[in-house]
Amino acid sequence: MKKRILFSALLCIAIISGCSVEPSKVTQPEPFRKKKTPFIRIGIMQTNTPVAFTLTDRAKITNFDGSFIARGLRSSTWQAGAEVSSPSLYFYVLVAGSMSTSENAEAMALNLKKQGFSSFILPVKTGSSFSANSGQQKTLFRVCLDKKFTTREEAAAYKEQIENRLDTFIIKQKIKSAAGTISLKNMITGQVFESAGPIYISESNITIHDIIVGKGFHWESKKTRTYPEKICLQLDNQGRLAVINILPVEEYLKGVLPSEMPRSFPLEALKAQAVAARSEALAKFGRAHRDDPFDLCADVHCQVYSGTTQRTKRTDKAVSETRGLVLWKNGEICDAVYSAVCGGHTEDSGNVWGGLTSEYLQGRYDGPPSVRKKYGSLQNERNIRQWLNDVPAAYCNSTGNVPPSLNYTKKYFRWTKELTQQEIRASIEKYAGRSIGNIVDLQVLSRGVSGRIVQMTVKGTAGEILLNRELKIRKALCTSTLWSSCFIVEKKDFSGGIPGRFILKGAGFGHGVGMCQTGAARIAIKKGSFMQILNHYYKGARLKRLY
Repeated sequence: MKKRILFSALLCIAIISGCSVEPSKVTQPEPFRKKKTPFIRIGIMQTNTPVAFTLTDRAKITNFDGSFIARGLRSSTWQAGAEVSSPSLYFYVLVAGSMSTSENAEAMALNLKKQGFSSFILPVKTGSSFSANSGQQKTLFRVCLDKKFTTREEAAAYKEQIENRLDTFIIKQKIKSAAGTISLKNMITGQVFESAGPIYISESNITIHDIIVGKGFHWESKKTRTYPEKICLQLDNQGRLAVINILPVEEYLKGVLPSEMPRSFPLEALKAQAVAARSEALAKFGRAHRDDPFDLCADVHCQVYSGTTQRTKRTDKAVSETRGLVLWKNGEICDAVYSAVCGGHTEDSGNVWGGLTSEYLQGRYDGPPSVRKKYGSLQNERNIRQWLNDVPAAYCNSTGNVPPSLNYTKKYFRWTKELTQQEIRASIEKYAGRSIGNIVDLQVLSRGVSGRIVQMTVKGTAGEILLNRELKIRKALCTSTLWSSCFIVEKKDFSGGIPGRFILKGAGFGHGVGMCQTGAARIAIKKGSFMQILNHYYKGARLKRLY
């Protein structure tokens, strides 16, 4: 009884003092065990055009079978390319659901038949090499529609055609792998080396030029970045040249951390980010790029990895001090996703990517209990309007007096975006590939727990389109991609019943699932530990040291 009273008193003191950080329920990880760090293959780029790079030191170039090809001198420049003799062959299918048992899959197939959809069941081996039962792979039973398409575009068109009746996703099935030749040219001597298989470059860091980063987003650009040894050049499944960085997971994380979180953030926030990034990488290992010759890509799709280009002592320290630590739940590594600014409430993973919401990725108010009591459910239109017109005392509310490193986040907590009729119409036409006339209304059909729009209808004078998922909504309405889908709409300047302007009042930057990076920084500023941060954003998960 005395212990309970003491704990309650300490918690009250913490709240009164302004910390408002929950006591850590993430247990201390087990003692350090000296194990080897696993290696990971990171896809830097996939291209049909030659790739230029520079060696920072004397390098060794070898064939796929280990045989010696050449020595590359320090500062020498090279060009890599690929020539395809026969392309890969694929077909694309739509998956209506993934089941853990064949019985459930058969039941779903029967239900689909009643809806007029023929289907077949595709067993898929799953399981991470880092799970508790890494030696026992599980089988997932995918229920696929019995239509095969030769291109992804054809599959996507059919997916859109039936999306009012059935929610599906596209998978690619390989029939035949690509074959061809990898070439490597010394731009100083003119020597050309060719190989029917992968070429490896080791014993030197490599600076690669004109790498496309932020692909598909409005910040897409070309960068020059340096990567640690070693580099693999090989054909991908589409016959393109794939440039792959092979390195220990911990070295990879040192290139991820400063790319995903500002290096000036508090150390405890950086440590929380290191654990989350390590967890996400290893959870996606072998799953995110099944059809590619690498484990993860280096861009937004997985995690942004910039090699050695942006590394700092502080971010390296955050990785080193959390070496091997991951978030763990039910014998598996947690897919510990994160976003820049949640806007005061995180989102359920199922509302963003479909499927069931992971227990540790359930949306919640990002602040003290008083915030939740004041506003109630943000799926209610009246509540979300009040929420967006206020500036609640959430952890990620950095609009007041904050350290300079957080100043950039102020514009994301609450924001306003004005779109003219011409702008929104052009954006919708570009996204949909067709015109629906003048835009009359943006009708919200459903919201997630954070108030983010999950489904909406765009009504025009010549038709309408349905938008599912928050990222589709963000990209469809604005060519520069909206900061989030948590917004309300006001229509202005009507002429003949057609609004001339749409005013979007919103909150947050990103999907809002998992850890809010700005909230993590502010918890750390208030003396919260990295374990308290992880406990707040990934409820029910625990820390486990893998190596």
